[in-house]
Amino acid sequence: MSVYSQITIIFLCLLCCCILPFQANAQTEQRNYLTLEVLNNRVSNLVQNEGKDKIDLSNFMINLSNSDNEFNQQFYQEINNTINKRASPVEIDLSNSIIQGDFKLNRLGIFSAVGEGALSSLFTASEKEQIDRYYPVNQNITQQTPRIYIFRGQLNFTKTIFTGEVEGDNSLFLQPIIATDAKFQNTVKLDRDIFGKEVDLSNSILKQNINLKHSHFFSTAKFKQVEFQGISDFSNSQFEALTEFDRSLFKQVTNFTHTVFVRPINFSNIIFSDRLIFAKSKFLDSLLLINSTFEKTVTFRDIYINAIINLQDAHLIDRLDFSNAFFTPQATINTSGLAFDSAEAKIIGDRGIGKLINIDRLEANETVLRNLIRNFRSLEQIADANYIEYQREQLKAQQLRDRLTRISWQQVFTWGWISLIPQWLTLNLLLILGDYGTNINLIFTIGIINISFFSFLFWLIDRYRPYISQPIQPSRNEIIVMTGSYLTLTSLSIINLFLTTKQPWSILLDVGIILLPIPILITSLIYKQGRYHKLLHTTYFVEDGSLRQFRLLIGRLPIMPRFPFFRDRFQAILWSKRWNWLNYYDFSFNNIFKLGFNDIRLRDEHLPGLISTLVWYQWCLGVFYVILLLWTLSRTIPGLNLLIYF
Repeated sequence: MSVYSQITIIFLCLLCCCILPFQANAQTEQRNYLTLEVLNNRVSNLVQNEGKDKIDLSNFMINLSNSDNEFNQQFYQEINNTINKRASPVEIDLSNSIIQGDFKLNRLGIFSAVGEGALSSLFTASEKEQIDRYYPVNQNITQQTPRIYIFRGQLNFTKTIFTGEVEGDNSLFLQPIIATDAKFQNTVKLDRDIFGKEVDLSNSILKQNINLKHSHFFSTAKFKQVEFQGISDFSNSQFEALTEFDRSLFKQVTNFTHTVFVRPINFSNIIFSDRLIFAKSKFLDSLLLINSTFEKTVTFRDIYINAIINLQDAHLIDRLDFSNAFFTPQATINTSGLAFDSAEAKIIGDRGIGKLINIDRLEANETVLRNLIRNFRSLEQIADANYIEYQREQLKAQQLRDRLTRISWQQVFTWGWISLIPQWLTLNLLLILGDYGTNINLIFTIGIINISFFSFLFWLIDRYRPYISQPIQPSRNEIIVMTGSYLTLTSLSIINLFLTTKQPWSILLDVGIILLPIPILITSLIYKQGRYHKLLHTTYFVEDGSLRQFRLLIGRLPIMPRFPFFRDRFQAILWSKRWNWLNYYDFSFNNIFKLGFNDIRLRDEHLPGLISTLVWYQWCLGVFYVILLLWTLSRTIPGLNLLIYF
């Protein structure tokens, strides 16, 4: 045998190997037309499937294109007669068939009135109980008893091709509907339907619109990897169980207006090429939109959400609108990895929506946080932008803490490790004492606690000197007023902390560490050591008597000036006046807020060093406080940067 002959034989063998599988596949896909004879045979000889009767009409070409055709009429009539005659449910199997023309699905059901005593005798007691549960009817003499199509058995449309419209509205399905890998080439009408068991359209293709308005799903609804090429209308529907749309494709508008989701709904890994509408819907459980792409507007207007909306790794190209949405206390929006993929990408919502946004870690989310901050600042929702920035700094503090604690012993006390400590301490102080410049209410509250505490100490040191030759003690009224004002201001401030902050105990602990140890130590030493100096019976505080007015005292120091021309203006505060206790508040107010009605200072002659130290300590705290206050104001007032004015 020649070489050419051998090559020819090998080529023919390879060709046969390639052609035979295609021929085998063609044979498996070959369908015969369903005739009346075959139909009568199939409905007369039911197949047993897991102990249940089944009409096997799989792998047929079913021509229903002519509604006046005898076959068309007989098709529905024969199947319906068989279903009505059977005491037990009958499954209809149209898998792998091609149905040409419009498919009147509801004509295969039992058309029956619903309500007490109105159901057909064909239904068993358990089926009647199901129907009453799925389709409750309020008995009203003036209302006509509703009539619906009821399907007792399972419907199997696996790999079925529908060339015309599918009409199955106003129906009740007591058993599952399986339509995986099906193809719907025309409109699907399933509005006002009730699905008692599982509905599975996974891997199907819907080339035209699908209408499921006013439908009710009592069991799992699976629409995995479905290609929705037309408009998808699920408005005014209700999903009682898990609903899965993951890895699907929506090419046109998807409408879930006024829809209720009782259990989780999964929209992960989906591409929405057109608008997605959830307006006025209710989410009683989580909504998963993980790694989905939104090419047009997503509307969550007026929704009710009771759990998490998970937008992790989603891609936003247009607006995400949460206007007028109601979020319960446990509701959050997870935006970890959310990508703003265009200049039009925005998250819109009412003021305060920023507090609902949650990001679990800083790594790989720096850009997300920056985009969110820019998003809310462009909308002039400064409070929301500040909260996102506060959350970012919290994550940064957590990252620093992890770097400090999760290292080997060899790296401890190295310069790199030590340099992280002041960063971590400073950042935590800013977070605790002012929510990183976002909580002006907290800043003022801490300032009031500071002022009231030091005012009480200064009053005590100045007005209570029991261990001198002529003891000095305040009057009973002055004691009551000063102590009462101090306790009132402090109590109200602490109550405000608990009402308006998330971590009041941490704030009180930090404020206590800053305010209490040094002042209490100094005060204790003053009374323990005693006072032995001149002018012992004179107040330590003097005021500028040249004028009385509300003044800004940013550059003021707490000690009276040395130059005689200026010293002549200062006179001792008046102990004899009933309102004298206000001078101590005014002095502390000067030191902390750098504002005051009178310029009150310490005298500089015969002044104990401990008292001077205490005053300078408060003044230094006031410098840091004013910087923090101005920084916070510049971040909380739109367009204002107070730091440039001073």
